[in-house]
Amino acid sequence: MITLTDEQVLAVAAPERLVRIMSAPGSGKTTVAAERFGYQRYRLPDRRGVLGLTFNRAAAAELASRIRGRWGEGCLSFPHRVMTFDSLHVTILENLLAARAILWPSGHEALDVRDDYRGLTGYRYLRPPGNWRRVASMDNRLRVVSDGVRVQTPGNGIGNKAQHEAVLASGISSHEDVRAVLEAAVQDESLVDRIALWLRNNFRAIIIDEVYDSAYLDLVIPYMAAESGLSVTLIGDPWQALYGWRGATPHLVDRAVETTSGEFMRYELTTSFRFEGTQMPVLAKQLRAGQPAALPKLASTQVSVALARTWRGLWHAGDNVLPLAFRTIDNATDAALNLLLDLVTQANLGRPSFGREIAMTLLGLDREAVQVSQSDALGPIVRDLAAGRPVAELMDDLRNAIVTLGAPRRPRRLQETREAERRQHLNDLRSRLNEPSLIPGLTVYQAKGQEWPSVGVVLSSSQKSLLSSGLQALRDEDCVLYVALTRARSKCGILAADAMLDVHLAGDFES
Repeated sequence: MITLTDEQVLAVAAPERLVRIMSAPGSGKTTVAAERFGYQRYRLPDRRGVLGLTFNRAAAAELASRIRGRWGEGCLSFPHRVMTFDSLHVTILENLLAARAILWPSGHEALDVRDDYRGLTGYRYLRPPGNWRRVASMDNRLRVVSDGVRVQTPGNGIGNKAQHEAVLASGISSHEDVRAVLEAAVQDESLVDRIALWLRNNFRAIIIDEVYDSAYLDLVIPYMAAESGLSVTLIGDPWQALYGWRGATPHLVDRAVETTSGEFMRYELTTSFRFEGTQMPVLAKQLRAGQPAALPKLASTQVSVALARTWRGLWHAGDNVLPLAFRTIDNATDAALNLLLDLVTQANLGRPSFGREIAMTLLGLDREAVQVSQSDALGPIVRDLAAGRPVAELMDDLRNAIVTLGAPRRPRRLQETREAERRQHLNDLRSRLNEPSLIPGLTVYQAKGQEWPSVGVVLSSSQKSLLSSGLQALRDEDCVLYVALTRARSKCGILAADAMLDVHLAGDFES
């Protein structure tokens, strides 16, 4: 039996058509979302569905599980459903294709939509400057075409126009390309009307979780729904808006709410079930009120997890801290080091390294082959590293082992300064291998949505200044700090870090 607070009851049973629920960390946001879904589902005898929207599969699965556990399997019987925004975008696009309102190459109406184009001809690692990444777009005759954008940051994709066109013509698309086509579609008034009509015919209520993670296209959906007479519930926290670098536009949430012709009624969830003891309840209130706050200094042996803005800051947070990455992967050597680290993180933390999939793609490795042979190929290097063998020799062994794993070519040696940095990564890893107990080191971006009994954070001098002057919602660095400091249930403190790294700890993020 679920017992709700008065705040939660008011939010769940809000009678208004347009509702905005502001939720503090640990305030039972997912519980309220599940309760609100059931309330909307059984409130009216309307044959149209109730739609729950989230931003990743894990969150969608969690929300659906909560709904079934509370309301039973029938609550999610068709047409009622929970899905990710990516799934909704695919559904909308396929409806437009079926109606011939948009024309896909070769006339496809049903698409094979994938997370990316990994494994297809032309998919490779693209670096600036001088490279272009192909993306789907739409011409003035509403036909899907391949367009080119200059590569600004390193990443995977298809750079050749003919190869991208061949993929699209086969009916395959990435979620990124689905979004790109729909972003073009919502600029066309006739297509906007079609999408709005489809929403109105299929759904009577939409509930969006973590709305401040929305990108522009995502915000078009609740705006259309609200203008089409649907009930719309937005749930989120402007203090936890982290994903601007991923394309999220949290600053547009308020604008979307304000430009909707109807008025959104605001409800607050202020009571947190996460915080306990004497420190965290007070700290959480200070942060949210924009008041100056002070943190105690802690040793890394006193906490359950270490958090920082960047990976490199975590490698100086304590020898018992095992970060899930060395750095953003920029070349084949970085990818090889990531797979070596992966062997250690899996063995000690039960977690894969962050960037493992990118590393395998960049090296041209088969996932199944890595699964079978990774330990045999890389295990001896880990053991030699722990035994004190020179890292220069181990770098050579690592490059050879990558070929053994199936890479088509051996990673090249880097320019000496960069090579020295990678050798230092091995030294940093060596210092962890003989520790009796290790804790994970995560960037704040990976930590969002999680909680631990105690948290140690690595802060730069500029971040400490922000903390001492008071934080503000929807400001990038402030949100990073707020999320980091509110992951702890009972204890949070500052970990020591090398002063020479200070400029890196706040200046450049690493996802």
